[in-house]
Amino acid sequence: MATFISSSAFSTLAGIASLTFGFAGSVIVARLLGPQGSGEVAFALFIAMTGSTLVGLGIPNLLLRYIPTYDRPEHPGGGMVRVLLPYFLFPTVSTAAGLVGYALWLQVTNHATDHAPSTWAMTSLVLLSYAIASLSESAARGLNRFADTTRLTLIGCLVQVPLIAVGGYFFGVAGALVGHVARHLPQAIGLWRYVAQRPDPGIVITPKMKALSRDSWFSAAVGMFIWTRMEFFFLGLYFGTSEIGHYAAGLTLAGLVVQLPTQMLGGLTPHIGRHHDKGDFDQIRLTYHRIMRWLSLFIFPICFGGAAIMGELLPLLFGSEFREAVPMAQVLVGFAFVTAFSTVPTIMIGACERSGFFIYASPITAAICMLAFALIIPEGAGLGSAWARTGVHGIWLVWLIGFCWMRLSIRLNLTDLLLIAFAALVCAAVAYGILQEIQGFGGMLLAVGCGALVYAVAIRLLGVVPRNDVVALATNLPAKLPPRLSDLVYRLLLLLVPARRSDG
Repeated sequence: MATFISSSAFSTLAGIASLTFGFAGSVIVARLLGPQGSGEVAFALFIAMTGSTLVGLGIPNLLLRYIPTYDRPEHPGGGMVRVLLPYFLFPTVSTAAGLVGYALWLQVTNHATDHAPSTWAMTSLVLLSYAIASLSESAARGLNRFADTTRLTLIGCLVQVPLIAVGGYFFGVAGALVGHVARHLPQAIGLWRYVAQRPDPGIVITPKMKALSRDSWFSAAVGMFIWTRMEFFFLGLYFGTSEIGHYAAGLTLAGLVVQLPTQMLGGLTPHIGRHHDKGDFDQIRLTYHRIMRWLSLFIFPICFGGAAIMGELLPLLFGSEFREAVPMAQVLVGFAFVTAFSTVPTIMIGACERSGFFIYASPITAAICMLAFALIIPEGAGLGSAWARTGVHGIWLVWLIGFCWMRLSIRLNLTDLLLIAFAALVCAAVAYGILQEIQGFGGMLLAVGCGALVYAVAIRLLGVVPRNDVVALATNLPAKLPPRLSDLVYRLLLLLVPARRSDG
C-alpha cells in the first residue's frame, strides 16, 4: 500500500501539472485563434492521439503490466523495451510519414481543406512524440519510477505553454502545435535509458502477454469510438470547425476531470497485478472500495459545482465568443464523473487478466456510440453531442461495474457513493444560488468558497469517510514530504471523519 500511495502521489503531481499547463495552452489558443482556430488545433490533436493508439499495438500496456517481472539491479526491465521496440516503431514511423506525405500532396496540388498542409505536418510530429513518450512512460511506471516521469512531465509542461503562445501568435495553428510536440519530447527522449539495455536472455513473450497486448490494443482501437473525440468528425461534417471549437472548450474543461484519475492511478495496474498474482483478493477489494470512495469525494463536487458556475467560468476563461458553448459545457462537466469512474473498473479487469471482456464489450459499445452520434448530432449539434457522449459513457460504466461485481466478486459500495453525490449536489445548489444573486468574478469566488465549505460539512455529517482510510493514506504518504505537511494533510482529512465511523 505504501508503494502504491507514494507512486500515486507522484503520478497525481505529474497529472495536475500536465492538466494545468495543457488547460492554459487551450485557453491561449482560444484567445489567439478564436473558435475556428481552436477547433483546428483540437482536431489535429485528436488525429495524433487516436493515431498513436492504433500504432501502439497494445505494447505500452504490456510493458506496464509485465516489465517488473524482468527488472534487475542496474538492468531496468531486463531490456524488455528493446525486445518490443521494433514492433512498435515500424507502424508509428510509417503512420507519421503518411501524414507528412498527405501534407506534401496538399501543398503541391493546392487542394482546399479546412486544415493547411503545415497543420498536417505538425500533426505527424505530435503523433511521434506522444506515441514514443507513452511507451517510455509505461516502462517507467511499470518499474515504479514515478519520480522520473513526474520530473520529465514538469520539464515538458514548462516549455509547452510559452511555445504554444509564441507559435500560435506568429504561425497560427501549426505554430501552436509546436508546443504540444515539446510537451512530450522529454519523456520520449527518456526512452533511451531502457532501449540501451541488452535484453535479458530470460525474456520470453508468453502467449498470456501477447493476449494482453492484443486484447488491450483491440479494446483501445475500438474504444476510440467511445472515449476519444470521434464526435469531431460529425460536428465537422455537419457544422464546421467553429462548432468543434465551441464543443472543444467544454470538452477541455471536462478533460480536467476525466484525465486526472488516469494520472492519479498510474500505479494501480502493477499494484493490483501483484496482489492478483499472490491471490490476495481481499486486498484487491479493499483497494477498489477505497479508490472509488476517494475518487468520488474529489470528482463529484468538481463536476456538479463546475456545472453550477459554468455560465460565469467559461466566458471568463475562453472569451465572450464562447458564450454559446455554456450549455454543452455544463453537460460535459456535470457528467464527467461517469467517464472518470470508468478508469477504476477498467484497470481492475485488465490487472486481473480478464481483458478478454473488452473484446466483445468494446465493439458493442462503440456501435452504440456511433449510432448515437449519427442520429443526434445532425439535429442537436454540440449540445446533442454532449448528451450522446454522456449516455454512451454511462452505459459503459454500468457494464464495467457489473462485470467486476458479477465475474470478479469485486462489489461497489453504492451507499457511500450516493451519499457523496448528494453532498456534492448540495454544494452545487449553494454555489448556483449565490451566483443568481451576485454575478461576475467576485460572485464566482464566493460561490466556490461557500460551496466547498458546505460540502465539507455535509461529508462529515453524512459520515462517509472512515478513519481507517485517512490513517492508511496519511501514514503512507511519500517519505520525501516534509513532516509538517504530512501532519497538516492528516489533520485536515480528519475533519471529514465523524467520531462514530472507523470501518474501512
